[in-house]
Amino acid sequence: MSENHRSNSIEQKSYEYISLEERRGNPKELFFVWFAANTVSTTLITGALAVIIGLNFWWASLSIILGHGIGAAVMALHSAQGPKLGIPQVMQSRAQFGYFGVILPMLIIFTMYLGYGASNTVLVGQGIYETLGINLNVTVIISLIPMVLLAIYGQGLIQKSMKLYTISYTVIFLVLTLLVVSQVSMEMLNRGGFSLSQFILATSISVTWQITYGPYVSDHSRYMHPTESKKTFIYTYLGSFLSSVWLMLLGAALASMVADGNVMAQIKEMGHGAGTAIVILLSLGLIVINSLNIYGAGIIVLSIASNFFKFATTIKIRVLTSAMVGILLALAATVGAGNFMSNFQIYLGFILFFIVPWSVINLTDFYVLGRQKHAPEEFMNKNGAFGKLRVSSLAIYLLTVCCQIPFINNGIYQGPVSKMLNGLDIAWLVGIVVAFGLYYNFEKVKNKTESKPIKEVV
Repeated sequence: MSENHRSNSIEQKSYEYISLEERRGNPKELFFVWFAANTVSTTLITGALAVIIGLNFWWASLSIILGHGIGAAVMALHSAQGPKLGIPQVMQSRAQFGYFGVILPMLIIFTMYLGYGASNTVLVGQGIYETLGINLNVTVIISLIPMVLLAIYGQGLIQKSMKLYTISYTVIFLVLTLLVVSQVSMEMLNRGGFSLSQFILATSISVTWQITYGPYVSDHSRYMHPTESKKTFIYTYLGSFLSSVWLMLLGAALASMVADGNVMAQIKEMGHGAGTAIVILLSLGLIVINSLNIYGAGIIVLSIASNFFKFATTIKIRVLTSAMVGILLALAATVGAGNFMSNFQIYLGFILFFIVPWSVINLTDFYVLGRQKHAPEEFMNKNGAFGKLRVSSLAIYLLTVCCQIPFINNGIYQGPVSKMLNGLDIAWLVGIVVAFGLYYNFEKVKNKTESKPIKEVV
């Protein structure tokens, strides 16, 4: 399948293995995908949080750079799995959780796709409503049409759109950067101060920002040839790190300029009309970026279906699945828009506690234990080498989730350890340590006692 063919026709793969003959992707494409994914208003707002919680711009900047430096490495390691295995990201976890066991993390990740997809859709509607006065619900429904179409066409068109998006929105954010530099003062940047708990919290926000991309990345790198795995890591890392750091630093600078931390209102007031144009363009840009959520959610739906039915992905199946996801997003973003936007960010915080142990278990199995050469057909065989249900992995996964609870501080619940740490939330860090320690040691002991290890192709 040529790259041009992929760009101009509807993708006819979802959960299936991508054969070597179909691997025509260029790792450089991934730079644009992940650079574009972060060049949205949400990134600016998240970067502002480091200043809003009390850090001055300089300490906020250090926390942003450090957090994304760590988190982007985790995210890029997931991306590098795609060329090696040739299947979507979460499908790879059949190797760790079993053929049916992987359904649990799949369902959790599906809700994450819906959460981010719906919140981005609402942001599109709100941005257009606040600047142009067009009805929010009408804007939401209309904006979903191109999002769904991009998801239906799939990889080729999404990557082509991301490249064009990166080029055009880099210009927009350069203009915004110049506006900020021309209006911010050293006095504004020095507002706030430093505390260790604030610094760790701000760093955690950036780390977890990147980790939540983990379930996405192999979906977009599986068309790369296995020999391109290292380049896949590099281009994914650079794209995600550079754009997220740039925009979060910009968000931190904007937050330093206003007392109430309202970044988007500050942008709107800048540049004698240029700010309003930027707000409109940021809102419209989410239409392209949100196709990633619909595309990923569609793959999850078909992956779960493949556990129970044997089928090959067709154009009709892609259309129906993407349309179904679009309808769910429309309902969440219109019928429940008010409650959704106020409460779902908290829910996504809970989702993170399920994403972290999944990510650690998956990466530990693949990189640390070196299980990288599984036969492709094993992922599609419910009676294959991975088994139907790996109870040990699911137990470790759920135990890790429970171990994070005392460290949570997310607005609804604060664990006892978080209270002792003056409100600091380091649950994600606990999740990494516990999941790695339990899974690695259990698998090493099991390998010593089992007579037949998991079948792999040498």
